[in-house]
Amino acid sequence: MERYYFDVYNTEHTQMDGDGQLLPNPDHAGIEALRILYDVARDEMPGGEHLKITVKVLNASREQIFEASLTLSSSWS
Repeated sequence: MERYYFDVYNTEHTQMDGDGQLLPNPDHAGIEALRILYDVARDEMPGGEHLKITVKVLNASREQIFEASLTLSSSWS
Protein backbone atom coordinates (compact mmCIF):
# COMPACT_ATOMS: atom_id res chain seq x y z
CA MET A 1 0.00 0.00 0.00
CA GLU A 2 1.21 3.46 -0.86
CA ARG A 3 -0.06 6.84 0.32
CA TYR A 4 -1.63 9.11 -2.29
CA TYR A 5 -2.69 12.73 -1.84
CA PHE A 6 -5.64 14.35 -3.62
CA ASP A 7 -5.42 18.14 -4.02
CA VAL A 8 -8.62 19.77 -5.27
CA TYR A 9 -8.68 23.02 -7.22
CA ASN A 10 -11.86 24.78 -8.29
CA THR A 11 -13.04 28.18 -9.43
CA GLU A 12 -13.19 29.63 -5.92
CA HIS A 13 -10.64 27.83 -3.73
CA THR A 14 -8.01 25.14 -3.34
CA GLN A 15 -8.02 22.28 -0.87
CA MET A 16 -4.68 20.61 -0.23
CA ASP A 17 -4.81 17.05 1.09
CA GLY A 18 -2.65 16.84 4.20
CA ASP A 19 -3.55 13.27 5.16
CA GLY A 20 -3.71 11.26 1.96
CA GLN A 21 -5.09 7.75 1.58
CA LEU A 22 -3.47 4.35 1.52
CA LEU A 23 -4.27 2.59 -1.75
CA PRO A 24 -2.85 -0.52 -3.40
CA ASN A 25 -1.60 1.11 -6.62
CA PRO A 26 -1.75 4.17 -8.90
CA ASP A 27 -4.76 2.81 -10.80
CA HIS A 28 -6.82 2.87 -7.60
CA ALA A 29 -5.60 6.42 -6.96
CA GLY A 30 -6.84 7.48 -10.41
CA ILE A 31 -10.24 5.93 -9.73
CA GLU A 32 -10.41 7.73 -6.39
CA ALA A 33 -9.53 11.04 -8.09
CA LEU A 34 -12.46 10.58 -10.49
CA ARG A 35 -14.79 9.79 -7.59
CA ILE A 36 -13.66 12.96 -5.79
CA LEU A 37 -14.14 14.98 -8.98
CA TYR A 38 -17.68 13.66 -9.34
CA ASP A 39 -18.53 14.41 -5.69
CA VAL A 40 -17.20 17.97 -5.84
CA ALA A 41 -18.98 18.64 -9.14
CA ARG A 42 -22.28 17.31 -7.79
CA ASP A 43 -22.02 19.54 -4.72
CA GLU A 44 -20.97 22.70 -6.57
CA MET A 45 -22.82 22.57 -9.90
CA PRO A 46 -26.14 24.04 -8.72
CA GLY A 47 -24.40 27.25 -7.66
CA GLY A 48 -22.51 28.32 -10.74
CA GLU A 49 -22.66 28.96 -14.45
CA HIS A 50 -18.94 28.44 -15.03
CA LEU A 51 -17.10 25.85 -13.05
CA LYS A 52 -13.73 24.17 -13.44
CA ILE A 53 -12.64 21.50 -10.98
CA THR A 54 -9.28 19.74 -11.02
CA VAL A 55 -8.08 16.90 -8.83
CA LYS A 56 -4.33 16.31 -8.78
CA VAL A 57 -2.98 13.04 -7.41
CA LEU A 58 0.41 13.08 -5.74
CA ASN A 59 2.42 10.07 -4.63
CA ALA A 60 4.08 9.63 -1.23
CA SER A 61 6.99 11.81 -2.43
CA ARG A 62 4.47 14.57 -3.27
CA GLU A 63 5.15 14.22 -7.00
CA GLN A 64 2.10 14.64 -9.23
CA ILE A 65 1.24 11.40 -11.01
CA PHE A 66 -2.31 11.99 -12.29
CA GLU A 67 -4.72 14.84 -13.00
CA ALA A 68 -8.42 14.89 -13.82
CA SER A 69 -10.45 18.01 -14.66
CA LEU A 70 -14.06 18.88 -15.36
CA THR A 71 -15.25 22.12 -16.91
CA LEU A 72 -18.92 23.12 -16.86
CA SER A 73 -20.43 26.10 -18.61
CA SER A 74 -24.14 26.73 -18.57
CA SER A 75 -26.40 29.63 -19.60
CA TRP A 76 -29.98 30.36 -20.46
CA SER A 77 -30.85 31.03 -24.11
